[in-house]
Amino acid sequence: MAQEDTEAAAKEKVQQLLSFQSDDLLEKLKLLNYEKHLLREFKLKPLSRFYFVKSVNPGEQFFMFTLICWWLCKKLGKDMERPQEFDDPNTVIAKIIQILEEIDVPVDFQPNKLIRGAGPICLMVLDRLATQALKVTQLAYQHLNIAQEEEFVGDYLEDNAEIILEKLEDEQNAAALSDDSDMELEAHNFKQLNWLNRQQKRSISDMAATEEQTRELNSRLTDHQEWRLELEHVLQQLKVVVKADARDWRTHLSQMETLKSNIAEIAETTQTQLKKLHSEFTFSLDKIESREKHLNNELQPLIKQYKDVSIELSSVQYAQTQVQEDTARQLEQLNEVQAEQDMRKEEMERRGQVMSDGSSVQQIKKAIAKLKDDIAQLNLEVALLVHAYDQDVLRQTQSAESVSNVPAT
Repeated sequence: MAQEDTEAAAKEKVQQLLSFQSDDLLEKLKLLNYEKHLLREFKLKPLSRFYFVKSVNPGEQFFMFTLICWWLCKKLGKDMERPQEFDDPNTVIAKIIQILEEIDVPVDFQPNKLIRGAGPICLMVLDRLATQALKVTQLAYQHLNIAQEEEFVGDYLEDNAEIILEKLEDEQNAAALSDDSDMELEAHNFKQLNWLNRQQKRSISDMAATEEQTRELNSRLTDHQEWRLELEHVLQQLKVVVKADARDWRTHLSQMETLKSNIAEIAETTQTQLKKLHSEFTFSLDKIESREKHLNNELQPLIKQYKDVSIELSSVQYAQTQVQEDTARQLEQLNEVQAEQDMRKEEMERRGQVMSDGSSVQQIKKAIAKLKDDIAQLNLEVALLVHAYDQDVLRQTQSAESVSNVPAT
């Protein structure tokens, strides 16, 4: 049990440390004016103070982490390509680690821990880069100067508000019937209100004059009747006009009370109307629900019949598709047969025409006559060759006989 408490306390301390680091990082980014130069330029939403503490949406947080790293590296004068939403995470992380090594930041962690886009490692990297960017920017700090504001009793009132002292008149009427102690209290109240009326008009130079007037007024208030006459004389003109300061908490408190009362007044009528609307909506919904049930009960047989007809229609459509495919196939075969029939018909017509006009017989006769002429020509050539051969043989015989008849010497 004690060990679990210790672990819980340690986790809480780590969480507090991460929250502090994230808060500090956001303040550094604001000092670098990242809202104007980064968020507004790329139309991004402002970051919460604990955006990088815990990984909730790794893809979006990793893209924002790499984009801020790129912007800070740009502030440091380092060359780095602006990361896109669908870039390779390992390539972007390798470039960030390279820049960290260039600015002498120890990289003693695993690079894959940056892929989540949040956590202590990401906070450390962003914090180191933001710190270096602040050093390069040479941001100058000034001492805090708290302006000394003059105290003013009527600051909690609204600007140019007029306080009609009706309540004071009732108190004065009741005081006329009271004892001397009540009269002294009323005199004191009147002096206080008179002092409130003089706060805006008097200055340091006429302080003595106002004190003298106060003493004179006190001397005049010794008589109760004179005091009442004086009060009735100035009561209609007795107004205090004060200038309110919008930064004061009393102004805010009065505005809150006014708004609260207005809201309470409006809320009564609004709640009544809302209740009326709620009852009407509930009645309408109940009526619609009952009508829907009634329609469902009446349409149930028709719905079942519609399902059966739909199934039958699907089967008929499928059969129709098959028949259409068979018909198309048979039409294709019919077209082929018709084409072949046309070709045969043309061939038969051509042959019939040839047989009817006798042109083939004439061609045969011409061919026979040509063959006869060729045979006669060949016979002539053969006769000439035989005659030439006979003459050659005769010549050789005669030369041989002449050689044999020559006497020997």
